[in-house]
Amino acid sequence: MPRSSAHGLSQLPRLSETWFIATAQLRTWIAPHEEAPYRPYLILIVSAEQGSMRGSNIVPKPPTPRQMWDTLTQAMQHPAPKSGKRGVPQRIVIADPSLAEGVMPFFGDAKLEMDVYEQPLPDEVNEIIRDLENHLRGDKPEHPGLLSVSGVTPELLRGFYSAAAEYYRAAPWVHLNNYQVIALRHPMEKEYRYAMSMGQAGVEYGLASYLRWSDVVRQFTEDENPMTMLPAGGLHSLFFDDITKPPFDELEAIQQYGFEIASPQAYPIPYIVASPEKIRRPSRQDLLWYEAALRAIPILVRDYLKPNGRGDYEPFETTLDVPTHAGTIAVAVKYPAGEIPLAAQPAQRLDWSEKDDDELPAFDRRAMEGPMQELARQLGAEEEWGDPNLQRAQELMYRAFETTNPAKRIALAHDALAISPNCADAYVLLAEEEADTVQRAMEYYQQGVAAGERALGKEFFEENAGHFWGILETRPYMRARQGLADTLWRLKRKEEARDHFREMLRLNPNDNQGIRDLLLALLLEMERDDEARGLLKQYPDDWTATWLYTRALLEFRQSGASPSTSKSLADALEENPYVPAYLTGRKRIPNRLPSLVGWGEESEAIAYVSDHLNHWRRTPGAIEWLNEAKPPKPKARKRKHSR
Repeated sequence: MPRSSAHGLSQLPRLSETWFIATAQLRTWIAPHEEAPYRPYLILIVSAEQGSMRGSNIVPKPPTPRQMWDTLTQAMQHPAPKSGKRGVPQRIVIADPSLAEGVMPFFGDAKLEMDVYEQPLPDEVNEIIRDLENHLRGDKPEHPGLLSVSGVTPELLRGFYSAAAEYYRAAPWVHLNNYQVIALRHPMEKEYRYAMSMGQAGVEYGLASYLRWSDVVRQFTEDENPMTMLPAGGLHSLFFDDITKPPFDELEAIQQYGFEIASPQAYPIPYIVASPEKIRRPSRQDLLWYEAALRAIPILVRDYLKPNGRGDYEPFETTLDVPTHAGTIAVAVKYPAGEIPLAAQPAQRLDWSEKDDDELPAFDRRAMEGPMQELARQLGAEEEWGDPNLQRAQELMYRAFETTNPAKRIALAHDALAISPNCADAYVLLAEEEADTVQRAMEYYQQGVAAGERALGKEFFEENAGHFWGILETRPYMRARQGLADTLWRLKRKEEARDHFREMLRLNPNDNQGIRDLLLALLLEMERDDEARGLLKQYPDDWTATWLYTRALLEFRQSGASPSTSKSLADALEENPYVPAYLTGRKRIPNRLPSLVGWGEESEAIAYVSDHLNHWRRTPGAIEWLNEAKPPKPKARKRKHSR
């Protein structure tokens, strides 16, 4: 028999009250950092006469008799504020028969009467529990489960969950990016719906669907807050997430009916965002379409998507026989679903995510070049620009880079061009801040490149190739050329972008702009492995995560697992051991990338994987090979550079 804890209770007054003790697993989640989430348990003590909460305790696991007794004695000696006086109740009613027997030995000499309550919890107790759950949820509404939707049956949900599990295991996002939209028509519908696979960026996984093609185009060509440009029928999305995200009614149905879940991170959650304040569950017809689409897309990826050699797939249109819970149905499919006007996309995507309060204000590094040029002039350095008008225009641009007022920056750029049309930096700033579309940005960058070529002259290029960027006057031109290459890449003109990057490395092999990282990513995207290997050999002393992990990947593609490839992987792991967690999916890439990257640190791992995740995922066996490697302990790093 456990030692009695009744000592000291005899000094308390006797209360003519009955206390009700209930336990409940709360409909809320606690998710400690890097630990498995859990639903806590509540021990609740209520005075039947007063209707007040005398005491409570929240524990991570099913309560023990000891915890129940400690909570009870705490309530007697130190009752909850405004719940009543200290004292020992006349009678205790325990609503958990399995705990009642275990608590009895603790009563000792307290002379408490105890009964066991075996009926459903009283309404007043349930109300207290619901109030607590609402508080823990931040008073946000709890969404209903899918079985509450009209016409939805367990059989339909079984088919939906099974299709979602198959889709998740097939990982079609490895092969499909946001621009590669597939049109699918369910036989019960007259019109196509448009499916966009989510997950290639490694942040959120799932399937977005649109009812009209115009809504798809709008997502790419308008840069409004997504919550203010919702489609008329709402934004339809299915996300895969962990157990803490589905409604509790849904989790209970999953458990009751044994619905299939592919992994702890793969609970399918379909929602329709009707407005910034309103989220609703999909209809029965929506779920029927999802079931068919989730079955069809893995088949398309496996059997129908044929590379066209230009970073995309050959067009096709077909009808697929797709298994569903109600039998096989014929789903009409076509790819591409339509033409996305790439040139009409916003030149600069705004970040609608919440900013950190302590984030430092933006600083334009180009502003430092003005004082550097003035210092060089004082030291007697020869001006490479012989045109005084161009010099005056460039000084205006240094002023533009110093100011944080967007309108003033743009106005100064136009003033600079009025003084000299050879001011490349003015075109660069207009491409970055005035251009409304990718097409207009490209035109500005093209003008900037041409202006830089005029300003420097053909002879200068011949004499100084290999030393660009070290000469301050070359920097506006190099900035314009990088902007042009980046924009051509966005427009899928990859060969042209590659040629610009290569020429920039010829002009400046020291690569102060980090062009080699961009070129390496582009070559991998173009599936030019031999060219990528050649680029790696140009910079054998580069020890960044980008270089070391990509070298290991390319060697694995060429030779498979071998002592040589294992050595390359070990070198990469030694410099940055954080990368594998993100490549293998043990950690998800955060919604916002780090603004500062520390070499060898986790921030560098995130930056690398955000650009190279799918190159690893598309290499058969690479992730498994990486999983087998044992990372060394992280090195202490202090060196940092800006992304």
